[in-house]
Amino acid sequence: MYGLLLFSHLAGLMVWVGAILAVIVMLFMLKGQLGTPEANSLSKRIISVFSRFAHPSAFIVLVSGVIMIIQLNMGSSKPFWLDMMEKAGGTIILLFLIVVGIMGGKLKKRLQAAASGTVSISSYVTSLAISLIAILAVVLIVSLKL
Repeated sequence: MYGLLLFSHLAGLMVWVGAILAVIVMLFMLKGQLGTPEANSLSKRIISVFSRFAHPSAFIVLVSGVIMIIQLNMGSSKPFWLDMMEKAGGTIILLFLIVVGIMGGKLKKRLQAAASGTVSISSYVTSLAISLIAILAVVLIVSLKL
């Protein structure tokens, strides 16, 4: 059972990080063309597809991680890296789901309303970049077992 949970955890993490990286690159490449109906529509579609992959995979990472930590049954004598993965990782996932979900929904509405107007996507891309850096920081700490 633990092996299946670990696989789900790592697969979800790969999909989540890959989706964030892909949407950052795609939206950054479209940034100069925003304002045209085609680019705004494409940006809206990119955010929708991103949400379909990133949010479920982040949820899978959260659930599988919680179950694995419960199965370890270490109580309060956890090493720093495991404590960091549990607390910081869980917080990052929950913040990601809430903040990026809300920002993505608002951005999609603004892109649809301003079909031929310029819409700023920089705050959305910045929040994704911060999420990516935070995720990679937790992965580094866990990988090095600090």
